[in-house]
Amino acid sequence: MDWIVPFTLTVITASTPLLLAASGELITEKSGVLNLGVEGMMLVGAIAGFAVTATTGSAILGIFASVVAGVLISLIFAFLTLTLMANQVATGLALTIFGVGFSALVGSGFVGFAIDPLPSLSIPGIRQIPVIGPILFGQDFLVYFSLLVVFGVGYFLTKTRAGLILKAVGDSHHSANAIGYSVIKIRYLATMFGGAMAG
Repeated sequence: MDWIVPFTLTVITASTPLLLAASGELITEKSGVLNLGVEGMMLVGAIAGFAVTATTGSAILGIFASVVAGVLISLIFAFLTLTLMANQVATGLALTIFGVGFSALVGSGFVGFAIDPLPSLSIPGIRQIPVIGPILFGQDFLVYFSLLVVFGVGYFLTKTRAGLILKAVGDSHHSANAIGYSVIKIRYLATMFGGAMAG
């Protein structure tokens, strides 16, 4: 039974990037944009974050670099698909292929590098509770942030006016445009948010 806690900790830590990327992609998809390049954004964000962290020694700068890289890649995707009207499926797949190649190219220069993991947010006394203590109260801040993002996205989509507008744009962009909403602007912002979360 000693394997349960380490296994659960590993699963939670490994699923955090997927949770963030899925939350961002949900916003993008709700705006009516089909982004199949999420994996490419994740790869570019990952290598950017690793490179900056390995170079500077700062995990915070690495996270910032990941977000910036994700946003930049999402802007390229948005420009190609929303402004130039390129096919979203083909562009997304091309973006994924680009991410695989780019991360392999840049990552080859960091083979053998090791960076320290993010520190755990430990609450004295609570983390020592058997089994659930380390699982619930022994994670780094990104794990808790990802949970906040999930609840925040859910609240945004169901309880806010902006969320309803976003869904209206995705459901019927002609109607949304007819009543004065800028469909392109909203989709750009949604795609950028998706890129930031994927990065």
